[in-house]
Amino acid sequence: MSYARIPNFSQPVPVRSTSARIGRRNPPLDRRYRTLPDETQPGTIEPWQAVTPIRPDTAHSRSLRFLDTAGELLAAVVIIGGGMVLTGLASLL
Repeated sequence: MSYARIPNFSQPVPVRSTSARIGRRNPPLDRRYRTLPDETQPGTIEPWQAVTPIRPDTAHSRSLRFLDTAGELLAAVVIIGGGMVLTGLASLL
């Protein structure tokens, strides 16, 4: 029984080009456009401002956060208390 020859993967694969031009050249660029200055442009934002929510600290925003937290706490009490009541009712059956 003859087995197929196992290729040697430790060597790079030769690449054949079908075009007459082997290498790809970059178009010539003006030197002043290759390295841009690090200064920010007017009207742009910093990267941290794009991902960080900035909430105003006013009475209205604080009250909404309090109501949100109080609502979640109330929902947790209702869910846990309801489960305890249902468990107590089930034990009576």
